[in-house]
Amino acid sequence: MGEKVVTAMLCLFSVIAYGIATTIPPPFVQSPLGADFWPKLVLTIVFAASAIHLVRLFFRRKEIEERLAREAEEARKREEEETGEREIFSLFLFGTILSFLYILGVGLIGFTLATPIFMAIFMYVTGFRKKIMIAVVSLGTITVFLLLFVKITFIPLPRGYGIFRSISYLVY
Repeated sequence: MGEKVVTAMLCLFSVIAYGIATTIPPPFVQSPLGADFWPKLVLTIVFAASAIHLVRLFFRRKEIEERLAREAEEARKREEEETGEREIFSLFLFGTILSFLYILGVGLIGFTLATPIFMAIFMYVTGFRKKIMIAVVSLGTITVFLLLFVKITFIPLPRGYGIFRSISYLVY
């Protein structure tokens, strides 16, 4: 029942947000895609996926739901036994706090610096210890993001304040 409610709320949210996206004014700088293109595209995909999932949920029987829940629990236990990994609440809490700090950091030090720092810390804390690979993945990811968002789709990313803004201008 809870999954149906959450999925229905996601459908409703995407419709409301799409309505809000239609009110986005055109950008001051001429853009080939327009300011409202990406929000509308993402919200359309979210609506379609959640609507399809909601229809599937309504046609699924209770016995099937109970069987799926049992199988998922058994698979989780089997995976824990095989890998030795456990669900660690402290790691979840750290990841949540780090994500909020990332959101604040993007505004303060800019996307260009906050993203690789966040990725490197998160990768290290979650157990990846190869420092050169952490650096390569973090810098490679920010390069791809900058190319995709800034150069291809013309989406401006936060640059930060003060010296961090200057560093962002040097990068792109």
